[in-house]
Amino acid sequence: MHPLRIGASSEVILSAVRGRLSGMAVAFLVAVAPAAQADRLALDALVQEGDLILEEAAALAPASKLLTEEGLEVAAADKSLREQVQSLNRDITQFNAAMAEHNESVQTLRAHCAGDTVDNASVEACNVRLTQLHDQAGMLDDERLQIRARQEDLNARVQKHNERARGYASRRQAQDRSEKLNQGDAEDWLTRARQFLISQDFAAWLSQAGNPAPCGAEQMKEIAGSAVQTAVERAEACLKAVKAGSR
Repeated sequence: MHPLRIGASSEVILSAVRGRLSGMAVAFLVAVAPAAQADRLALDALVQEGDLILEEAAALAPASKLLTEEGLEVAAADKSLREQVQSLNRDITQFNAAMAEHNESVQTLRAHCAGDTVDNASVEACNVRLTQLHDQAGMLDDERLQIRARQEDLNARVQKHNERARGYASRRQAQDRSEKLNQGDAEDWLTRARQFLISQDFAAWLSQAGNPAPCGAEQMKEIAGSAVQTAVERAEACLKAVKAGSR
């Protein structure tokens, strides 16, 4: 799976959306019209702004899903690499202990077999032990090379993982900032939409539209008590149904 990157085009789109929201808010404040037309403009503005907020949330959702999946992958890789580092460190500790023991055995052999001797049995024993230590030194050298190769490979993978983790953290932070802005826009819109939905002006529009199903009692309860995303979706559906039915 390729790491998700929010491209410049997406940032421009989201910035443009937020700019349109701001422009709509200003237009709403300065609009001057007869009462019925002003009510209609308020309804139209809420519907358009709600659409933009939901579109932005929908655009952010796929990136959020991919980042969540990547976050799990990064965490799993981090756990695996930490375990491998611990295993390597244990093997290095054991190797160093074996090397120390080998060097001590070499020193002991040198002390025991130093000098000239005519005892053939002692000479033979020293030669046998020397051969054993020589073979052991060869095996330890092979093990040292293997550990060094493991260490280099692991260091390279840890460095690559850290680079990916930093990239992920940066993308996650950017995504969180975008989602926080969208959440703030949604909360602000929902406050205004809820006030509009309980107004006398809206009641008149609702009756004119024939009390559409998206504005039923259960839907209104969800608008009043649901989480922000769900409430925005329900409120927007109600407002759009009233707008369509009261032309």
